[in-house]
Amino acid sequence: MGQEATAAEYDEILAAADAYNVPVEQSFYYPLLLRVVAEVRARKLQSVLEVGCGTGGLAQLLMRETSATYHGFDFSSFAVRAAATRTRRRDSFFQGDALDPQSYRFTYDGIACTEVLEHIKRDLDVVRLWKSGTHCICTVPNFDDPTHVRYFRNEREVFGRYGHLIDIASIVRVPKPLFIGKTLRQYLRQVRWARESPTQMLGLLGVNKFDWHGGWFVFCGLRRRTPQYLHAVE
Repeated sequence: MGQEATAAEYDEILAAADAYNVPVEQSFYYPLLLRVVAEVRARKLQSVLEVGCGTGGLAQLLMRETSATYHGFDFSSFAVRAAATRTRRRDSFFQGDALDPQSYRFTYDGIACTEVLEHIKRDLDVVRLWKSGTHCICTVPNFDDPTHVRYFRNEREVFGRYGHLIDIASIVRVPKPLFIGKTLRQYLRQVRWARESPTQMLGLLGVNKFDWHGGWFVFCGLRRRTPQYLHAVE
């Protein structure tokens, strides 16, 4: 696993990576974001606060596909500018820290937190700042990355870390897309490189691809109202 990155480092990562700045339908994260939107709609949320808005892909979909009011923040100034440009809704975004109580000053009945918690060492302190009774729609990966300080191998690990803070009602697996975000040439190159690893090869061919190619856990529930005495490993 890697190390927690600074805001300046994320500015550089986001500015350099085309994957974060393409139309949302071409994004590597598109299947994941669609699932989050579906969860927002299923709960009929009226006001969503996104913790770690990135370059605005989820924001764009929520604004387009739901009637919920939206605010989002990120500690990367580049991300905030890109999200405002993507959606043309500059008033909906602000630069903020997930560990700062002031970042949660808006009225909201739902928190969306996608691909954030695995990057933060004090992730549990972040969740503790969310209002009791709030609907929480979060995602975490089952794969490693240089900017991940943790990842999760199964649903039990997700529940074990967050279940004492969120009354988790569901955990759904969303596999990585095989083709979105890459050209056919890039995909075939991946297949060629994986020929020495049967499990990776099968994942790239669509066989049990969540375990062998990677994906995300989407977990949803209510922020618990009362203190719990079941504690995750910090």
